Amino acid sequence: MNKSYYSILISQTTTNLGFSLYTMSVILFLHHLTHSTFLTSLVTLVSILARMLGSALLPMFSSKMNFKFLLLLSQVAQFIFLTGLFFLFHEDYSLTVIILTFAIILLVSFFNGWFSPLKTTIISVIVPPENRVRANSLLSTVDQTFQFVGWSFGGLLLAFLGKGTTLMITLSLIVFSIISLMFIQITHRRPHTLKNESAMESLIIGWKYLFKDKKLKILIMMDLIESWAGMIWIGAISLAFVQEALHKGETWWGYINGAYYLGSMVGGFIIYRMSIKLRKKLLLFMLVGATSFGLLTLVYGFMSNPFIAIILVIFMGPSYILRDLCQETIFQNATDEHTLTKIMAARSTLVQFIFLLAIIGTGAIADTFGARLVYISAGILLLISVLYGISRLLFQYQSHNFNKKINY
Repeated sequence: MNKSYYSILISQTTTNLGFSLYTMSVILFLHHLTHSTFLTSLVTLVSILARMLGSALLPMFSSKMNFKFLLLLSQVAQFIFLTGLFFLFHEDYSLTVIILTFAIILLVSFFNGWFSPLKTTIISVIVPPENRVRANSLLSTVDQTFQFVGWSFGGLLLAFLGKGTTLMITLSLIVFSIISLMFIQITHRRPHTLKNESAMESLIIGWKYLFKDKKLKILIMMDLIESWAGMIWIGAISLAFVQEALHKGETWWGYINGAYYLGSMVGGFIIYRMSIKLRKKLLLFMLVGATSFGLLTLVYGFMSNPFIAIILVIFMGPSYILRDLCQETIFQNATDEHTLTKIMAARSTLVQFIFLLAIIGTGAIADTFGARLVYISAGILLLISVLYGISRLLFQYQSHNFNKKINY
């Protein structure tokens, strides 16, 4: 791996660690300020909507600006707005403070929505195809490790240092991310045709390509089906399952969350070690990961023994990481970096939109039928996605050219 890759690795790690601490800080701030569960819960909704909007509008900028500059711009913008939030933390309750807080949440999330599509694109530029599985797995392993640290010990930081100091740590991490991004070196020549794209053309080209290319269309349809299943890790749903199905309290809820991150870390490390074998059979291993994740989720939905449940969750981590990393590498290998940015932006927008709908619908399902049915339904959806993928990818489109194009 080269210096540019490690710069992205450091930037992603510090950004996501800082974002987890910022999220906990702002939720605590609003809760103490308003004592309203409704307003506090809006943080997640506003964040998802803003990230979705940021991803959707990214192609307007990526056609005209350098990828590295856009990443730096997103980080600098987040730093500026979070600095404003730090000063709001010292204000008393008022309608103006609440409005400004949510405005900052919206703007921070908007620019945060740029990171993942741009990161995926830059990895495809600076890392050769034969090393992309290895590069993506190392990124995932380190990221999952630090997110585990952030979400596990963020509460302790808030308890001992307070929300203001914790937010200062976030600001320091973003500064570190900005510095690391400055060391990225991207050498590519922008095609002449992209310079003449209108804003509207930039916005829609990724969507057209995503649903025009038969192979990518199948992958995105699988993604959308699986996004509904992402509802199982919504905090309120996982807590309800632990209480209703496993008959345990908040402590075991923490164990379950920690077990998933642990499994994801282990999975990323295993994939990193097996990268040479995986890159030759990306599609096959993606379906293996998706199948095992679906089966484990379905069995987990029927589980009542907390000890077996936590073992299942540990194994869910590697299964999901295997599926996710292989799919991301397939996208990276499918096209050039300019089109890839637009495709990944469109994909991110779609996935977040479906996840938003899932959040709204899942609460009603859990309240009416119980949290257990949510997990059983998620497992079934995941397996339906796998069956769809197998029927369309392995049987209908298994050809030499397709295998060569996506490194199957």
